[in-house]
Amino acid sequence: MTTRPRYTIEARAGDCADHGQYGDALVEQFGAAPAWYGCPRCHFDRRHAADITVRSAGALDHSQRLLNERLLDAQIPLRFQLESLDTWHAYSDVAKAQTWSMASGYVETFAENFEAGRGVMLLGTVGTGKTHLACGILQAVIRNFAAQGATGLYISAGDVIRSIKETFGGQGKTEAQVYSGLMEPTLLVIDEIGAQHGTDFERQVLFEVINGRYERVLPTIVVSNLGVVDLRQCMGDRAVDRLRDRGGIVGLLRGESKRGGE
Repeated sequence: MTTRPRYTIEARAGDCADHGQYGDALVEQFGAAPAWYGCPRCHFDRRHAADITVRSAGALDHSQRLLNERLLDAQIPLRFQLESLDTWHAYSDVAKAQTWSMASGYVETFAENFEAGRGVMLLGTVGTGKTHLACGILQAVIRNFAAQGATGLYISAGDVIRSIKETFGGQGKTEAQVYSGLMEPTLLVIDEIGAQHGTDFERQVLFEVINGRYERVLPTIVVSNLGVVDLRQCMGDRAVDRLRDRGGIVGLLRGESKRGGE
């Protein structure tokens, strides 16, 4: 029995000239229209063909499917799936251009940054492209380091806190399982920090995530409309200090919102 691919949207019966009937699957694609996967036996045969050209094409197809799953696993918002570091614009802003260079450099030297557990804080005013930049970094790391097994996850601070609160009823995941899941990705992006109520409980939840990854030497990117001083008040000094450890990078993006215009 053939297992359906992950992210299957729809299934149908297929008929292969070489292998007869099979179960076809319409699979979600990252940043593109869903695609039918076709005969799984043909896919397997191409990957193991004697002809090196056919085998190479089959291996490439297989690696692209695995990459698609990892990109979807990262939960990058649909709005940013077609965006990247290359589509982010600094326009004539020198400071923004420097922040873009920092982001690109972080990806280029990610092997070193991962080894150090070096994180990034993208801070600044509303509508200056912080989420776009963070998702661009995340997507580039997953793509560029796919051979090394790089994984990623985008999540808002609000969703982190809600996930912990949902464990209080004793249904579904436990609190430990939620925190454990946030320790798994190679790179974690936490967006919208500062949009919460700023309670002690929220600070403690965010600290548990930041500290847990810090202790495991795993890099984290945080995104906030706050400045460093206000971020310390929102997250607590301990969390911010861990993000700054080992050369943690701060990118500041200021200016008027670019939503709706240049």
